[in-house]
Amino acid sequence: MSSINRRGFLISCLALGTATAFCPSVLSARGANERLRVGVIGLGNRGSLLLNTLLEMDKIDVVAIADPDVRRLEPWQKRLSNAKACADMRKIFADPDVDAVVIATCNHWHALAAILAMEAGKDVYVEKPLALSFWEGRQVVNAARKYKRVCQIGTQMRTDRTHAEIKKFLHEEKSLGKILAVRINRFAPRKGIGLRPTPLPIPNEIDYNLWLGPAQECPLYRDKLHYDWHWMWNTGNGETGNWGAHLIDDCRNDILCDRIAFPKRILTAAGRVGYNDAGETPNTLVTLFDTGEIPIAFGISNLPAKNDRRSAGTCFGPKSGYVVWCEGGRYEKFWGGGTAFDLDGKVIKEFACETERSGVPLHLKNFCDAVYDGTSANLTADIEVGYHTSAWYNAANAAYRVGHDYSKKEALEQVGSRGPFADILAEVETHLDTQGVPMDGRNFKLSSFLELDAATERFVGPSSVEANAVFEPHFREPFVVPEVKM
Repeated sequence: MSSINRRGFLISCLALGTATAFCPSVLSARGANERLRVGVIGLGNRGSLLLNTLLEMDKIDVVAIADPDVRRLEPWQKRLSNAKACADMRKIFADPDVDAVVIATCNHWHALAAILAMEAGKDVYVEKPLALSFWEGRQVVNAARKYKRVCQIGTQMRTDRTHAEIKKFLHEEKSLGKILAVRINRFAPRKGIGLRPTPLPIPNEIDYNLWLGPAQECPLYRDKLHYDWHWMWNTGNGETGNWGAHLIDDCRNDILCDRIAFPKRILTAAGRVGYNDAGETPNTLVTLFDTGEIPIAFGISNLPAKNDRRSAGTCFGPKSGYVVWCEGGRYEKFWGGGTAFDLDGKVIKEFACETERSGVPLHLKNFCDAVYDGTSANLTADIEVGYHTSAWYNAANAAYRVGHDYSKKEALEQVGSRGPFADILAEVETHLDTQGVPMDGRNFKLSSFLELDAATERFVGPSSVEANAVFEPHFREPFVVPEVKM
């Protein structure tokens, strides 16, 4: 156990009577009639969706629930009268009557919760995004391997039954020829989160110490506590790691076939514009991932249009999905389907894919089946896949955070004036111009190309010191993410 750097967390857990949490069991297959006992951690919108899904599954018993907000906990406690309910998730990790946990907390808890659960001998389904840094994500993977646990990341589109068909079409049959370039889109409006003159008071019904966990305690000037933590670096990954976690992962799966764990270089132009709120993460972003093979551009536009609050501007291809350009045409993937076109724009083939909602039951079943079988071999979204995808969206965020005043001329000199990055940049610029928001150094940042070393899982080369510093651990005692050494 000396390989775990608990830095105070063991003392805290022992105080809760959780000494048994550090005696992990060994994976084993279950009997045909044995029921899987699951605990659900986090009962917000996502956690409630997952819980409802589990309740409809065969041979699954939800035996425990946890949330530091009593207003979320009590309604479920009344509905699930036989389930143990608590504010502190660590009690569920220590409970010998729980076989596996589903984690749907705020982002800043994902890594620590998953590690502690696996250390306690539980199998884990953890929602995306996996972590706030490269290092955090790596510790989760190490924990899964060290404690021999089934650990699934919650990117449910991985369990879409048409991936094999799409890969066969693009890669085996090469129906559209060589893949040339890719763009990923998330053009969807979001409201600002407000800017209070005084700190937000925390409701008495919330155990704020448990809610914060590893995050730093600092005054909040947004209008509400829940959900809008997404847009603060202390607790979230922004839209880059929210929808980006799904869309980048889908692209890595179908187009790269998971061959490239980390991009070789990354450049980001981004800003938080038009809101005048307390948020920190960008609501408009254009990133280029240099994979060494296929260039992949990723565009986010969240600023609502003044004349249509349901729009965040126009883009080529699906507003949530990706476009793949090939020598013989293109393939467009959206949530719920995909379409292949020839060079003249004629439809060649259509694919029926899962939607965001329909993918959840399949993905949870895949996890539960793996736990029953006692092996991770058939997981569709093993935690290491989730970790590799997390490196992409976290790298995009780091590039933004170390950027300098934006210059369109400089951006195009680095990337080129043709291709998906330049196209997205032009679309975003047009949208912002129509909203009266100039795309310049006052509102936007531009990074230089940052290089990544897949072997060390760190930035290297120019600006690497600043970029790596973005991810330096700053955990709040005693909720420290431990270093898990293999």
